[in-house]
Amino acid sequence: MDKSARTAARFGITQILLLANLILMSFLLSTFLKSAGAGIEEMVNAEAKSILPVESRTPLVAEEGFRRNTVGNSVAKTPTAPGIGSTDSAGFYFVHPREGERDFYKIGKAALPQTDKVQAPAYLPGCLENDASCTRPSCTRPECRPWGHHYDTIYQQRLGPFSRDDVEPFQFLEIGFFNGGGYDTGECHSIEISCIEHGPRNEGKWPWENFAERNPHYQQYLDENRLHCGDGADVMFLDSVWKNEMKRPDAPPLKIVVDDGAHLAEHMAQTVFFWFPRIEPRGLLIVEDIQPIAEANAFRTQFMPQIMKDLHFCGDPKQEPDSLCFPTLFPLLASIHCEMHICIFERNDHPAREPSLEESTLPKNALDMTQCKSMLPGHW
Repeated sequence: MDKSARTAARFGITQILLLANLILMSFLLSTFLKSAGAGIEEMVNAEAKSILPVESRTPLVAEEGFRRNTVGNSVAKTPTAPGIGSTDSAGFYFVHPREGERDFYKIGKAALPQTDKVQAPAYLPGCLENDASCTRPSCTRPECRPWGHHYDTIYQQRLGPFSRDDVEPFQFLEIGFFNGGGYDTGECHSIEISCIEHGPRNEGKWPWENFAERNPHYQQYLDENRLHCGDGADVMFLDSVWKNEMKRPDAPPLKIVVDDGAHLAEHMAQTVFFWFPRIEPRGLLIVEDIQPIAEANAFRTQFMPQIMKDLHFCGDPKQEPDSLCFPTLFPLLASIHCEMHICIFERNDHPAREPSLEESTLPKNALDMTQCKSMLPGHW
């Protein structure tokens, strides 16, 4: 097998493994954001229909051994100071839903099939007791070892207000549909690569199963122009989806975009450059699974330092000369909120804009910060 064939095969395997994760976000977020679009429907599956806003949560029951920190063997303590959340009996911190908000953690736990977005509290205790059972055994940071994440804390804080019944309709876009579990929502759009024309990958086609076709409403979503089959990193395709299907005179504003797609650094960065300017003021763009893996590393080590620097840019002539790394994103950026393996980029109050295709495409420095002058030694 020549080098190009090996590369294609490796990419194909990676895509199959990553696509298996995409169903999870579709169920979890479209359920949590029940008020998105022209009124999001009640949950389709019976278990999720029982999920209502709560004022308190039942503490998790974890193996007793988890409460021992693996580095210092210290016992997790329950904080006594007031705040937005509390620590349960097993040592996990949870953010409480505010009045009128839905509970992201409870919805995540009820999701079928099981979502990895909230599973760390359930899987970490057993993983620490038996390292061989961990997904990533022997990681220095214990939270990285088990299958699953603890994304509910950041989602509860930032998306909680969007889950209320009194929120004005808005558009929600997910990058990655897979087979669309829990996709029965209002103005929700999804981009999915597996439903493109079947054929060799090196011809721009999809050689594996059309996962999206598993959804019983697959054809309905296509007919409603809510499921868009194509590559989420193809700027021409994204521009077509935006102009022809989403930017309609009767469409509610685009407020939330979630990238839970290929988890390839260039795809993640492309999501930010294309979609962030088109999100309405105070909307959110979320990038998941920013993990230290080969496919995603450049986003974490090259893209993030540059946009974080731009966030704090002033251009003060009295200080050392400074310049922007991402001048098309900077004017629209209000904040960046990160927790382990997930970051949320918040739009400021400037109106949404539609950059040119050139401005919407990754600049040469996006994944190489040495191409940004102000990131070089002597400029900071």
